[in-house]
Amino acid sequence: MVGLSHFILYFSALDWGGPRREWFELICKALFDTTNQLFTRFSDTNQALVHPNPNRPAHLRLKMYEFAGRLVGKCLYESSLGGAYKQLVRARFTRSFLAQIIGLRMHYKVEGYFETDDPEFYKSKVCFILNNDMSEMELVFAEEKYNKSDTILETPIHILSLSSASFQVVELMTGGAQTPVTNANKIFYLNLLAQYRLASQVKEEVEHFLKGLNELVPENLLAIFDENELELLMCGTGDINVSDFKAHAVVVGGSWHFREKVMRWFWTVVSSLTQEELARLLQFTTGSSQLPPGGFAALCPSFQIIAAPTHSTLPTAHTCFNQLCLPTYDSYEEVHRMLQLAISEGCEGFGML
Repeated sequence: MVGLSHFILYFSALDWGGPRREWFELICKALFDTTNQLFTRFSDTNQALVHPNPNRPAHLRLKMYEFAGRLVGKCLYESSLGGAYKQLVRARFTRSFLAQIIGLRMHYKVEGYFETDDPEFYKSKVCFILNNDMSEMELVFAEEKYNKSDTILETPIHILSLSSASFQVVELMTGGAQTPVTNANKIFYLNLLAQYRLASQVKEEVEHFLKGLNELVPENLLAIFDENELELLMCGTGDINVSDFKAHAVVVGGSWHFREKVMRWFWTVVSSLTQEELARLLQFTTGSSQLPPGGFAALCPSFQIIAAPTHSTLPTAHTCFNQLCLPTYDSYEEVHRMLQLAISEGCEGFGML
């Protein structure tokens, strides 16, 4: 990664926060830019989230992840001081990477890590397995691992002898290649698959990132947050423009009452939200508290508000499709109360020290 080994900026002026912030911004941009291959995305869209690269080139040493962890730790520490010291990480991390930072194990669950981090894989494989009879699928507890560089990387999962220049067969558990996936065990299979694809393949990278991060932020402090809180603490909210939101949101379905009254109440509530609350609404619906470059116009799929066939229940979301399912409420007060409850439920705040 050119330029990261020796990256020094000289300033002739006193540093009242600006030069420090600029230095952090430039370093973060280089570290988390996927073209530098230390981190990667599961798809090529602007909305795709950043994840440690399981196929990183050999010249990118694990020490680079320690450095990235220290940088994020420094940002967290600076932000905890508040005021001019506040420093955010300008990167949109995968939910599974954030979960590993706080010590959580991967799972496949609906509205879980697969759907948010790798929506194409979720729709093409996970949903297919969930919705179909496995008795004639001939699927086993193993996964083919491909490498674009035609070099098979080491992995902590059991590796079979069956391999070629471009792929290898990886068992998800001992004897996995001989264990068929059935209707009875397919949930177990999907959880092992999530652990392998999202965590085991980048185990060393995450461990070194945490080694650097924990030098500045103790593990027990990180453990008090969930993934959503950690992302907001690390990355902030960005600048969410309500006019941009309203201009590019798509309303799907609904009666005259829903489209004319409920939506008017909804936008009135949205206009009253703070930036943190807007970030939580965005996070609730898309899986990330930050917009891609280009704002709401760049979301793919577009932010959709779906008329749910329910009354007086909490809104729900499908992060894979950027869909907010909004019930047909009877009053502005009900819209306000239910939306606030949906985006704040289970959150304790963001103080660190």
